[in-house]
Amino acid sequence: MMDKEKLRLVVELRHELHKNAELSGKEETTQNILKNFIKRNTSFRIVDKKGYFYAVYKNKENLPNIAIRADMDAVPIDENIKTGYCSINKGVSHKCGHDGHSSILVMLALLIEENKLYHKNIYLLFQPAEEIGQGAKQIVEDNFLKENNIDEIYSFHNIPNYKKGSILIKEEVFACASKGMIIKLKGKPSHAAYPEFGTNPSIAAADIIKFISEAPKIGNYKGMVLSTLINVSIGEKAFGTSASYGEIMTTIRAENEDDLNKIENKIKEFTKIVSKENKLQYSISFCDEFPETRNHKKCVDKIRQVAINNNVETEKIHSAFRWSEDFGYYLKDVKGCMFGIGSGLNHPQLHTLEYDFPDDIIYSSAKFLYLIL
Repeated sequence: MMDKEKLRLVVELRHELHKNAELSGKEETTQNILKNFIKRNTSFRIVDKKGYFYAVYKNKENLPNIAIRADMDAVPIDENIKTGYCSINKGVSHKCGHDGHSSILVMLALLIEENKLYHKNIYLLFQPAEEIGQGAKQIVEDNFLKENNIDEIYSFHNIPNYKKGSILIKEEVFACASKGMIIKLKGKPSHAAYPEFGTNPSIAAADIIKFISEAPKIGNYKGMVLSTLINVSIGEKAFGTSASYGEIMTTIRAENEDDLNKIENKIKEFTKIVSKENKLQYSISFCDEFPETRNHKKCVDKIRQVAINNNVETEKIHSAFRWSEDFGYYLKDVKGCMFGIGSGLNHPQLHTLEYDFPDDIIYSSAKFLYLIL
């Protein structure tokens, strides 16, 4: 289905994307590289939108409209691999493999170009800002799904510690819901020699920190619930002044959104009580919010059957991945499925210094996507 020269071009594309790694919401060069390649090598129509784009292969108006999504953003980690395509942007690198995901989508475009599809309209969606949970939400709010009458949407993620090229299938929730909580405690400063004239938030902060670690064990949850302390700061490096301000940052996550709301409310209520007892003002804000990524049964069954029919190795995933994926925003409005692609049993973990996307799964991954269309 694909000659070696085209595969070589896509691998070179992946390396160029890797070299020009960009953070969430800043993927301008990344998008230009991808759009220029698609324009040069396919007849797909490029649709430019604010912050994202998609490439369309359209036959007729009354055919099913299928979207495949890939993410484009990098992460704030220094490059550490010794290759000819290291990131030129200090402190930014593709340690989650989104350069590979986008390249797989481009390879899929080449496969469709060479082996025409006549029974569906295809939308290849290149999404920004997945790492901060904003890209998919932005695209849904921009009415991409409704304007194009998308019937089904699919996506994928490379996952280390699984056999290279295997398809990882999870029914129902594929990836957990999560959000970052920032708790701010405000008291009253005083001289360190007279702490009784001030209001120091450190005792309250200690109580809240302890409660954060215990909250997942309190109450009836439907599935896995986790709270992870991220950062704590109290007072200043001034030994003559009693602390009057503190911040606690935690990430809460759960297999389903109901449980996420439960643990959130528990922490909020405890913070309210402790703040009142210690005569503190408090506020709670949120960031990096991700929904649960809940697959639709019909689409999961389709993925499984395509793999069986084409002798593609699969692995059934029994528990939702603890990390989060903003692909869940699409699945609230349209039927679809997210699946994993094994990147190697001994491949370095995502978001580590040693990680680099394995080029040798680009073609097999694109071919599998072609088969599900």
